[in-house]
Amino acid sequence: MGDVMALEESLIDLERFCAKAWRVYAKEDPLAHLSFNEFDYLRVIQLYPEGIRITDLAESLQVTKPSVSNMVARLVKKGLVKRINCHEDARAKRVLLTEKVLQEMSLEKVVYKDISTQLMSKLDQQEVNQLQNLLDKALSD
Repeated sequence: MGDVMALEESLIDLERFCAKAWRVYAKEDPLAHLSFNEFDYLRVIQLYPEGIRITDLAESLQVTKPSVSNMVARLVKKGLVKRINCHEDARAKRVLLTEKVLQEMSLEKVVYKDISTQLMSKLDQQEVNQLQNLLDKALSD
């Protein structure tokens, strides 16, 4: 039980560490006003430059198709995503990020680069490799 509690504390510390980095950039982040769910949808959609079907988005996020449809409608209304025709299935639509959002999401890479740099400054190369391997293993599907 002690190992689990120690890991929980470490994860809380990591979350605080990341939150501090995000706060530094929050003033310049045009997407800071989004809810966690909205941002999560954008992150998944970003993985599909040609767009993703509603069905596939629902499966990826492990939510219902009606939930995805409602969120996509909200994101379209905010000008964050657009719907395009699906060339494989005339009945389906694909969802993709607008050009504006693609540019705005590039700030995220800057934040994670800063977080990575801060972490790496406290570890030697072997520890960095070990951390990367452990994260890959723990976060794999």
